[in-house]
Amino acid sequence: MIEVTQGSSPLVLGLPHTGTDVPPDIRECLNETGQALADTDWHIHDLYAGLVEEVTTVRTPIHRYVIDVNRDPAGISLYPGQNTTTLVPLTDFDGLPIWRDGQEPDEAEITRRRAAYHAPYHTA
Repeated sequence: MIEVTQGSSPLVLGLPHTGTDVPPDIRECLNETGQALADTDWHIHDLYAGLVEEVTTVRTPIHRYVIDVNRDPAGISLYPGQNTTTLVPLTDFDGLPIWRDGQEPDEAEITRRRAAYHAPYHTA
């Protein structure tokens, strides 16, 4: 699931927000705002392609609304005091809800996603 392109350079480029995959059971829980996948870095992987020769890249195809692999696994804010999202966002960056009422992921679901998507990205 995690896409790793191994290069010979000592640099590793993480691409945590270019993914657009949302499993169908999760997609159906997103509202219209969430299904638009607005907080996607649509072309970053293309922009960085070839920027550094032989760089290793690590990219997740999973969208950040499923789980944001660029967040602390405990859910601690990377940017205290700034507008940011959580490990499994409840809103987009404009503060608009992304889940259908009553369909927000609970702690058990967040734990499942952490194991299925977050941990493998960081292992890679």
